[in-house]
Amino acid sequence: MIFVFDVDGTICFDGQTIENSIKEAIFKIREHHDVVFASARPIRDLLPVVNEFNGCTLIGGNGSIVSKNDEIEVMDYISDHDYSFIKKLIKDYSLNYIIDGSFDYSAKIPKDNMIAKQLDPANLAHNIGMDEIRKPIKIILIGIAEEYYEKISNLIKASGDGLSINFHDAERNIDITSTGINKYTTFKRLFGETEYIAFGNDINDYELLKHAQQAHYVSDLIEEVVLKEVEVIKDDVRSIGNLILRYL
Repeated sequence: MIFVFDVDGTICFDGQTIENSIKEAIFKIREHHDVVFASARPIRDLLPVVNEFNGCTLIGGNGSIVSKNDEIEVMDYISDHDYSFIKKLIKDYSLNYIIDGSFDYSAKIPKDNMIAKQLDPANLAHNIGMDEIRKPIKIILIGIAEEYYEKISNLIKASGDGLSINFHDAERNIDITSTGINKYTTFKRLFGETEYIAFGNDINDYELLKHAQQAHYVSDLIEEVVLKEVEVIKDDVRSIGNLILRYL
């Protein structure tokens, strides 16, 4: 069996580390099963959090980039046309953002934003100008002003079929990848039609949870994900660790 774990908000709650009891539970599961980490983070930002799990397949950037057998591969890039459109929105509305290339990134983000803790924590890359990112794999528009959020969301929805979009209404963040790119499509591309058990906590985990043999949603509520075969688990460390160990 393959176990697929989202990271932030599912097994990592401080933006930097996996809680020890959860980590130990995953180590024990890995003795009998394959483990995959599937994150909104690019591989660059995911590696420092999961560095003790050598050899695990990593799906990063909401499916836009992977590391398998220590080889990194980009699944797809955002097109030049769509990138130009997003850059214009950023400039016109003075938006905060993170634009990930295959390694370096371009970012303008408040230091007190939670995502700032997750951005290149090991200082492996460079923050460069957005025009220097020639082939973006993922874009996050962060903390959009309430008065512009609906308008910008509608503009992006109407921009065409070239983008995959996740709207995080509570934070007013928008995640953008190339069309057809998400955690599940990339998992399927890597592993084919195979059964797996998934753990997630966010709208960007929806497809991954939807197609799992068993899905676990880490939250006190299930406002964003409505699935028939999903178990809601409280977002506390002990509950999550015990749930993982249930599969031994």
